[in-house]
Amino acid sequence: MGETLILKKYQQLPATHQVLVVDFIEFLLKKNKKQPVTPKRKKRELGTLKGQIQMSADFNKPLDDLKDYM
Repeated sequence: MGETLILKKYQQLPATHQVLVVDFIEFLLKKNKKQPVTPKRKKRELGTLKGQIQMSADFNKPLDDLKDYM
């Protein structure tokens, strides 16, 4: 919608409604300012922990605590 068309329609409204339009515009401007800017996330690199994590040799061995259930 063009600015001139909006202005013409605004001028056709009674004064009480014009006040409401101005209030609504102010509300939209405040709402627009409150939207937080999401920070850009740093791209993750694969393999940064390679060689720093080790699994025990008996990782797949059944646990002694669970022998009663097997």
